Amino acid sequence: MVQQDLSNYCDEAKISVVIVTFNNVSMLSDLLNDLSVQSRLPDEVIVVDNASLNQTESMVKVNYPAVNYIKLAENLGSAGGYYEGIKRAAESSDFIYTLDDDVCLKPDTLSEIIKGFYLLQKLSPSKIAAVRSVGERHSELFATRMEIYTWRGTLLKTSIVREMGLPSPDYFLYGEELEYSLRFAKKGYCFYWIPASICQERHRDQDGKTHAEIFGKRSVRYQNPFRLYYAFRNEIFIYLRYHRVFKLFHTVMYAMKVILMILASEGWNGQKSIKAVMKGVIDGFSGRLGKNSRYSPV
Repeated sequence: MVQQDLSNYCDEAKISVVIVTFNNVSMLSDLLNDLSVQSRLPDEVIVVDNASLNQTESMVKVNYPAVNYIKLAENLGSAGGYYEGIKRAAESSDFIYTLDDDVCLKPDTLSEIIKGFYLLQKLSPSKIAAVRSVGERHSELFATRMEIYTWRGTLLKTSIVREMGLPSPDYFLYGEELEYSLRFAKKGYCFYWIPASICQERHRDQDGKTHAEIFGKRSVRYQNPFRLYYAFRNEIFIYLRYHRVFKLFHTVMYAMKVILMILASEGWNGQKSIKAVMKGVIDGFSGRLGKNSRYSPV
């Protein structure tokens, strides 16, 4: 009986998928194909193109004409992209499933995540705002609580999005989903992993990260100055805003560690990256948000 009820709910709910893309036409095409063969098809697919400079527009319009394609006049980063996509999806959907453009889905990914949401809602008295698909290496077999979520493979309940407002576009890159998670959590909402729903990241030759060894330990950091700037600026601002003192302290200490990593691996040649870290920390504490023209992806 429960299975029958779940099937009815899954079929009746309107699901909008939101994908933000930038210069990644091949992986986006593969993802759109994955969505087209879902056992439970999405009711709407929205692609927000952050002013890509390749053939993204023609690929989507020719091969996937049913997709709601939105090309922005300039690159507004992940924050601006998801703001636009979620705003559009929230107009008429019951759920919004957010995806990066570099993931692959199983044929039952969408059906399993919506089923998982409704099952949790029946079994748990807690206020569930979002559930998230897992990668293939996820260790848990059952739905488990998570503190925060990222955009990759997250199903948001649209009525709660309308209640809480849209994610802020002011972070440009990195951290906007962190702030959104903390905003929801502050109102008592919670989030869960759904192990039956698989959303796997594809391998990218360029992931923006580099590895270095400092004090005998191997560490990972963003390589490009613009990534370093936004990552530190936004985390510091968000943790200040939500009074997460321990997290704030940890972020500042990590900024110092990254500077040491850059000095150890690049010496004075890494001055642009060091300045980006320092500027990110300063702007985070000062509350200077938005797109900084000095730190642009292109």
